[in-house]
Order: sequence, then C-alpha cells, then structure tokens
Amino acid sequence: MLLATWLGVPIAYDKVPAHTDERQAAEGVLEAVRGCHIYGDKGFIGTEWQQHIAQRTGNCIWTLKRVNQHQQHTPQLNRFISRIRQRIEGVFHVLQNTGLHPERLLNKTVAGLCVHIAALDG
Repeated sequence: MLLATWLGVPIAYDKVPAHTDERQAAEGVLEAVRGCHIYGDKGFIGTEWQQHIAQRTGNCIWTLKRVNQHQQHTPQLNRFISRIRQRIEGVFHVLQNTGLHPERLLNKTVAGLCVHIAALDG
C-alpha cells in the first residue's frame, strides 16, 4: 500500500500480504495526510468506507465507478481519474522494472524507501 504525491514521491506506505483487503490496509496509510484528495483504484469503492475515511481523516477518496452503480461521475471526471490512475500505475511500473521490487524492501520508514528510490537515479 503506497501513498504518493502527484510526482510519484512516496509519502507513506505499508507492506501487507496480497490477500489483505485494500481498504483495511489503506486506513493506516491514510492517517499520514489530512484533508487531501486521494485517487485510488476500484478496490477503494464503497460509499460507507469513503465516508468513514472522510470523517476520520478529512480525506476525500476518488475512484472510477462500476458500470452498475446508480450515481456516475461526469465523463470529464472519469478521464481525470483515469489519467491519475495511469500515473500511479506508472510509478509502480518504474519501481518494479528498475530492480527495486518494493514488495521485497525491508525499509521501515518512508525516508528509507525514498533513499532506495533516489539511489536508482544516482
């Protein structure tokens, strides 16, 4: 679970087993920021969960909607969220394809993770 800025700089992360519910894993990571707009994948859909996070942290979670959901975003908002999601996937792609393999790192802090990422540019 990784929370990053628009530029792909990690802010907070937590390593969890693959079978972990994304929403449960995100709750601790989302405590690192307050009052932010967070863009996530469809694993974060859930009105009740999103409202819980908004009340607890002030963060607004944005995801694409499923086709069968009654309320849909505007086409413009869908395009925007899709572009953000592409950027997120790009960050993960770069991390995994530069030999970093974030799932194998033993960093305990975000600073340690950033050092590893910065070392790739060096």
